[in-house]
Amino acid sequence: MKKISLFLLAAGLIGMQSCNDFVSKDDISPNTPTHATLATLTPVCELSIFAVYTGQLTRSASMFVQHTEGTDGQMVDFARYQISESDITNDWNTIYSSGIVNTKQLILDATAQKAPYYAGIGKVLQAMLYGVATDYWGDIPTTEAGLGLENLQPKYEKQEVVIQQIQDLLSDAIKDFKTSEDENALLPGGEDYMHKGDPEAWKKAAWLLKARYANRLSKKDKVGSATNALAYLDSAAAISATYETKAIFSEDGNSLNPWYAFDENRTGYISASATLVDTLKGLSDPRLPFYFSKNKDDVYIGAPVGIAKAGKYSTVGDFYKGNSLPLITEEEALFIEAEAALRQNDDATAQSAYSSAIVTALNRFGISDAAYVAAHGTLSGTTDEKKAQIMFQKWIAMYTQPEVWADWRRTGLPAITPNPKADKAIPRRYPTTVDERVYNPYATVVSNSTDPVWWDAQ
Repeated sequence: MKKISLFLLAAGLIGMQSCNDFVSKDDISPNTPTHATLATLTPVCELSIFAVYTGQLTRSASMFVQHTEGTDGQMVDFARYQISESDITNDWNTIYSSGIVNTKQLILDATAQKAPYYAGIGKVLQAMLYGVATDYWGDIPTTEAGLGLENLQPKYEKQEVVIQQIQDLLSDAIKDFKTSEDENALLPGGEDYMHKGDPEAWKKAAWLLKARYANRLSKKDKVGSATNALAYLDSAAAISATYETKAIFSEDGNSLNPWYAFDENRTGYISASATLVDTLKGLSDPRLPFYFSKNKDDVYIGAPVGIAKAGKYSTVGDFYKGNSLPLITEEEALFIEAEAALRQNDDATAQSAYSSAIVTALNRFGISDAAYVAAHGTLSGTTDEKKAQIMFQKWIAMYTQPEVWADWRRTGLPAITPNPKADKAIPRRYPTTVDERVYNPYATVVSNSTDPVWWDAQ
């Protein structure tokens, strides 16, 4: 957490005294409300989600799993697994100083104003923020976090506790969304970029997130995690609303798609990885022109892992530089179902979900390719071989999403050869940020990025 400059504090106090002298008895300006409205807070909270789930955190994950490759600037360091405690401070601050602070305020205000739909939105968004934070850092502050000046040194919770807190937040959100409109003094609408205030869509998103974090525990509880994930997916399937939850962007310069903005501002820093490009070519996968752009020679070519040379290679495709990016999708739900069913030795359900996941992933791009599904949509071999097929196709489908790094850590699939220019193994976490290490005595300090987080440890 940031320390406050005494100089700035003193300057602020002087300014406050001057203002007090000037306004005399007029203590509160009618043009400066003390609290943001629920309709104002909601998009601010959602923008934090968009920044966290589509910015540097996902760029680094995409390099770790060899969807992309760092070919210039600081991205070469990330591609070589060189993550310093100061490199990642902005990501931590976006989650906490912006996201958690505002979602806590949204939940608090919505509860006070008897607006459970707004409260439910805040709880889902907060669960997503805690989810990505614990996936990257392990133990994190939750209960005491986001309180501003009230607590600049929040205590950390063990990851096992955080996962349960995420589940509890999502369960509470589902209860909020089950209330009737008449029980809501205020209703969300267009200011909710993600679902336009639709409680059914939000409820479905919450169930899928519960399945995601139940499945996250596959190393810790093979059978129980599968049972819970499948039960949550059944609850989601009973809701007619769409699975799709997206990050939404505009072209006004203030909320540009981060993949687009990064490529525009740091051209050549990130290129397509040869690992994924060559995989798509080898499969005759019709998603290749959507995933990547052609290079200056009008061909698709990925950068070999460890080759730091900008300009020659393909970059992220225009489809992923548009006005939306996927956050929670139907294909993810189907891949989770396939994997969880396989853990329960239910081969029939695993097969049905797996082939449906491939079809759904193709349909995202308007592709209907019966030949591709026929060639790659049937599970075969041993249980381990079937699991490898599921995770391989999920690795392809989850392009640009941080979830793919979590999947690789859980399963070791697909098998990835580490960057030969790196002096360490593929990261399994982020180290503690320098601010937390220096200023928070309660921080769980980890410096080694190859140490697994709790759910990743055997």
